[in-house]
Amino acid sequence: MTDYDFAVAGAGPAGSAFALLAARAGYRVLLAERSHFEKARFGETAPPEFRAALTRIGLDHLTRAPYGRDAPELVSVWGGDQSLSRNHILSPFGAALHLDRQKFDEALAFAARDAGADLRLACRARFVQQPDGSHIVQLRDGADARATIAILSTGRSGGNVGLPYTRRHLDDQIGVAAHFVVPAGDFKPRTLVEAVPSGWFYLSALPTGSAVAILVTSAPLVPRGRAQRLRWWLEALARTGLIRAALHGCRIPEKLSVCDARGSYALRGAGKNWLAIGDARIAPDPLSGQGIHWAIDDACSAIELVTSSGWGEAADKMNAKTAREVEQYRADRQFAYSRERRFESESYWTMQATL
Repeated sequence: MTDYDFAVAGAGPAGSAFALLAARAGYRVLLAERSHFEKARFGETAPPEFRAALTRIGLDHLTRAPYGRDAPELVSVWGGDQSLSRNHILSPFGAALHLDRQKFDEALAFAARDAGADLRLACRARFVQQPDGSHIVQLRDGADARATIAILSTGRSGGNVGLPYTRRHLDDQIGVAAHFVVPAGDFKPRTLVEAVPSGWFYLSALPTGSAVAILVTSAPLVPRGRAQRLRWWLEALARTGLIRAALHGCRIPEKLSVCDARGSYALRGAGKNWLAIGDARIAPDPLSGQGIHWAIDDACSAIELVTSSGWGEAADKMNAKTAREVEQYRADRQFAYSRERRFESESYWTMQATL
């Protein structure tokens, strides 16, 4: 049985960045990822300050093709019928980014591997805590391991890996997404956001030359059948002006993808020799555009904390950090949604006002 200092469950941005930094510091690290990065991943837009986060860990090349492309402008239709533009020219970090999350996440995981982490793909991990506080790591490939510290980085749907981890959801939001093939040169590299009666859309141009349009809505509003869901989604898209104009000339999608978009946080995200990071610790509403930036920052903070503090102190500090951030996040979210009053009688917006 192989021994590790850290076993990380989940090779998303937080887990891979933590594994990278720990391996560079000389620790023995296991990084277990349940997929082969074969499916599209969502969370494509990153704020300008994300560039500094990547530079901090020596991976600023991931801001360029084929992983990322500049998004110098955010245009929104929110709280009124007129579009408002915010250019990132005044940001000291430069433009925002649109990421191909599938390629980006894979590259980050392989960077951790190249730094010395033991990367296991298509391999789920489950932890069994031992009397001394260490963990037996049960791996799907049957090759169990032992780790001093367990790191949970399985995203906003994370859990069920054997740790005494509990989570609270703040809403019932879901993202319904479609990919579009964009005619060459016809799509500006902007982030577009537009409110509609059933929720709100955002549109991002990906480094691959395609674009993704996602309707963030309430889960009970989404039809169950695929054909009905597509018809409903297209009807919502038809209510937009900005988004629809940007997609003019693109072929109508034939299928949709559904992803978890609930804001949530860990009620208990740290304990004896284990810690939740990234979206597993706190997952913001996609409207904030901060999720992936928070994930990298979380990894940097966590590695500093667990290598410089006693474990009890580290767990207390992370739990206190979560409590502070949830309070601020609630206030920021309420402010953002309260600005949109055109559809306040619609069920989606009525629900947002009561959260």
